[in-house]
Amino acid sequence: MKAAIIGLGVGEKHLETLNKISFIKKILINDLNINKTKKISKKYKKAIVCDKLSEIYSDKDVKIVCIASYDSSHFKQIINALKNDKHVFVEKPALIKINEAKIINNILKKKKLFFGSNYILRKSKRFIQLKKLITQKYFGQIYSIEGDYNYGRLHKITKGWRSLEKNYSITLSGGIHIIDLIIYLMGKLPKQVYSEKNKIVTHNTRFKQADYVTSILKFEDECILKITSNFGCVYPHFHKLNIYGTKKSFENFDEFGKIYFKRDVKKFKKLKTAYKSYSKGDLLKDFTYSIKNNINREKYKNDVFNSLSVCFAIEDSLKTNKNIKIKYI
Repeated sequence: MKAAIIGLGVGEKHLETLNKISFIKKILINDLNINKTKKISKKYKKAIVCDKLSEIYSDKDVKIVCIASYDSSHFKQIINALKNDKHVFVEKPALIKINEAKIINNILKKKKLFFGSNYILRKSKRFIQLKKLITQKYFGQIYSIEGDYNYGRLHKITKGWRSLEKNYSITLSGGIHIIDLIIYLMGKLPKQVYSEKNKIVTHNTRFKQADYVTSILKFEDECILKITSNFGCVYPHFHKLNIYGTKKSFENFDEFGKIYFKRDVKKFKKLKTAYKSYSKGDLLKDFTYSIKNNINREKYKNDVFNSLSVCFAIEDSLKTNKNIKIKYI
């Protein structure tokens, strides 16, 4: 089959992945910068420069479209791909407006197409091991989780394209990774959320949105979850994660995870599996093989919309200053 990639920033990582898959024979590539497109095409044997997006949509041999363009472009590109019966893999956030998400979901209900997003933390070996431990009740009953998306790349929101996006959301663009990770680890969905925000770090820049958002969520079993999108932090890019159970607690560090099993003694076990053990294209590889084998179609779609639904509820809480019941798309 043929594939196509729109946007060659992180999209080049997707190109690297698809270029290695034997049953992907050709890959159409498109970027707003045509010189960049031509330069990148020379590095990959299967890559073919595509000047117009319409050529991607109209090519019946193109079965998979990877979208790695600007956030505000995703909706139109997804619509065009789905209407032309293409499977879609899109960088997060897949969509930035709830009404657009509902439209896409309605289209997917009528077409047996795969739709996935790049929630890459699911491919971390450490988090995969952590999920197994949670499933085995290793920590006892989990009553509190704290997850922080520490961006640590201030220049990208004050000087890059993100600073020019009218409706840029740090929750949808960053915090969604933590939201999806916790849904993946826990195997269940939060029911309500209350959020607060501020804009102190970037108040003197051209970035117009909040640069710090924190949310308190609750599950049906009363477990409380705190999620923070911290884009202005003086801190390396990192996914902080603390899990508190009745038997043990977990804390994520770069070099290893710590599992505490005593309250009064500073003793801990090391979770040595690698944290950053993934590459940007790992989930796309799984997605592509799932299409080939026709498995997990509903799972990929549900993963996308569950995390988006939580993000939209957070945005709603920020606007209304109210506790919001999460309505899943």
